[in-house]
Amino acid sequence: MAQRRGISNVVATIILIAVAIALAVAVAVWVFGLAGSAAKTATLQIQAVGLNGTASLTPGPGTAYLSLLVSNPSSAAIGINGFTLGGLSCVFNSTISVPAGTQGKLLVIKLTGSSGNFTGVNAIYLGGTSQSITATCSGKQAAQVGVQYSGYITTVSGQTYPFTVTASS
Repeated sequence: MAQRRGISNVVATIILIAVAIALAVAVAVWVFGLAGSAAKTATLQIQAVGLNGTASLTPGPGTAYLSLLVSNPSSAAIGINGFTLGGLSCVFNSTISVPAGTQGKLLVIKLTGSSGNFTGVNAIYLGGTSQSITATCSGKQAAQVGVQYSGYITTVSGQTYPFTVTASS
């Protein structure tokens, strides 16, 4: 009978531990590599504040204000070039730039209309500063106090960021 020799239990244990550590390091590099590249991707965070002044649109002409909190935690500025609110879609004539690292800046879009419908944009404010931006709009959206409306912000890169807002007087 031939005598078989193998590696000792101590050496086998050391090899298994070394392989496990190498795999753990490889997985950590892969996961943190993905997380690092995701953090560099430009992304907005949109939070609806309100749709105020909708009662002034009924029955005659008036204005309403769509207010959104905009944050840009990424390391690059992001350009907003339009929005949709229900059936109203508007494209800005120039880009609204949201700087990198922006946290909770108030974006206010002054909507115009009559007979209970939004049909256009009169002014845009970002962080309390009026932007000399006009918009080309299509469609219209009815306004009724207490009703929720869905919409989204569109960026220059074509990404859309949804929001839901409740109309108030």
